Amino acid sequence: MKALFLYSDATGQGRMLAHVGDVISRLRKSFPELEAVQTRSQEQLTLLSKQSCGNYDVLIIAGGDGTFHHVINAIADEPKAPTLAYINAGTICDIGKNFGIKGDYERALEIIEQGYVAPFDIGKINGEYFAYVSAIGSYSDIAYVAPRERKKRLGAVAYYTIAVGESLRPSTVKAEIDADGKHYSVNTPFILLLNGTHVGGFKVNDHSSVNDGKMELFLTRPGLLNGLVHYLFFKMRTLKIVGSHFKIHTDQNMPWCIDGEEGPKGDVEIDCIPGKLRIYCKKPHLFFH
Repeated sequence: MKALFLYSDATGQGRMLAHVGDVISRLRKSFPELEAVQTRSQEQLTLLSKQSCGNYDVLIIAGGDGTFHHVINAIADEPKAPTLAYINAGTICDIGKNFGIKGDYERALEIIEQGYVAPFDIGKINGEYFAYVSAIGSYSDIAYVAPRERKKRLGAVAYYTIAVGESLRPSTVKAEIDADGKHYSVNTPFILLLNGTHVGGFKVNDHSSVNDGKMELFLTRPGLLNGLVHYLFFKMRTLKIVGSHFKIHTDQNMPWCIDGEEGPKGDVEIDCIPGKLRIYCKKPHLFFH
């Protein structure tokens, strides 16, 4: 199989380059026809990802959640999208955890070498794709407001220092939500829609599947730390709505967070697109439910 490997030092703490030679050597054992390119910008990443469609069987990405987000938006509408492979190289890498890819690059390479591939769902919010999360309200802006240099220097601590400040400023989101035809009127600190198990480095969505054609919408009551404690420890105070189509109107003018990137503002319509892409991952019984 012909494979393209895209990597950069712009994500996470820039540790990928220290191991890139080892990574390429191991990848060539699985993909003798391997081309490796160090990307220098988001624009180059997007262009090369799009050009891989129809020209490569496999697109291997080393990066964080934002990198994965830009790649799926580049290839999702192409007629011959390659199979994806992912190597954790970001700050928190919730994306990898959702596919059973945890830990350093060596674990990711082991999963690629095992050769198991499965389809996975992606979301679409007002015309833009996302892999695992859409959110608005408290905490939702942390990933894209944290300065890149601080993330490279401090890692996840850069996010958590901002989270502490937001936890001390009580806020609420008023929203009207239609989920698969059912209506909800809510007053909540933040709205969280997940396609997977992890967000912000925490496991909050037990027994989730990324290939069941459904996503999980979480709504919690206002409370300590803007309701965050409810998500982590008191799940009975959090409403979980499972669905495939959502229409959401809020009183907020802030952007939605999608895969850690700044997304659309205002009212949104969100669809789960089942089995849209394929990825190297753990065996299905270990993380697909």
